[in-house]
Amino acid sequence: MSYSLIVDIGNSQIEFGFFSEDSLIGKTRFVTQKLASEYDNKLLKDFISKLGIKKEEIEGGMIFSVVPYLTRLVQIIIKGEIGVSLKIFDPKSVLADFKADIDNKEEVGQDLIADILGAIHYYGAPVVVTDLGTVTKNIIIDKDGVFQGVSFFPGLTMNARVLSDKTAQLPHIDEVQKPKMYFGKNTIDAMTSGIYYCHVASVKRFMERTDEHFGYNFKKVITGGFANFLKDDFASPKYIVDQELVLKGMHLIYENQK
Repeated sequence: MSYSLIVDIGNSQIEFGFFSEDSLIGKTRFVTQKLASEYDNKLLKDFISKLGIKKEEIEGGMIFSVVPYLTRLVQIIIKGEIGVSLKIFDPKSVLADFKADIDNKEEVGQDLIADILGAIHYYGAPVVVTDLGTVTKNIIIDKDGVFQGVSFFPGLTMNARVLSDKTAQLPHIDEVQKPKMYFGKNTIDAMTSGIYYCHVASVKRFMERTDEHFGYNFKKVITGGFANFLKDDFASPKYIVDQELVLKGMHLIYENQK
């Protein structure tokens, strides 16, 4: 059995995903800001041991990063810890054949590229993808498989932080919890209901607006770190919840470039 390792270096978290052929068999995460100061140099060793993977069974893999100054450090850590040399993804390797009707393809981030290619491969076009991460991204791919554009707005934790940082009396919320109702009867519940339900409503309206704008129905995919957190509010045949779409898209790119 052989395995590949995909690493997604994001603004909030670094994800390590292990694949066997096309299947994601396990993943683990680490807080990005703690990489240099608190990284446990046995994190991957212990994790692959739990998965039953031997170091010599890992054939390779690829690093994707939206935090450039950490990319090389992560590559060195992985090489030192489990002895595997990972390639670093170069967006130019896919942008030449990347179908997009936007102003500048060079601006498309690595996670966005993975979302787009993964969505087309696994679900087909037309498809609108909402990636719920540090930033929430609404991504449009038309019926011809052409990336038409994206909207960005603050993710759940960013919204919570802004509410407390930009006001004098609203408290800090360490972790957004799903509220009991869509409105609150105290300060914390009022904040969490607004953060949670306005986020859900924004995503749903954006997807409806996309159908209206193009004049046909899009498949609607919810992904990203908060996808499972919000999944109950997208529990409908209208929506597909796939929290691992980004990692799967990254693995697809790696396999195509081996």
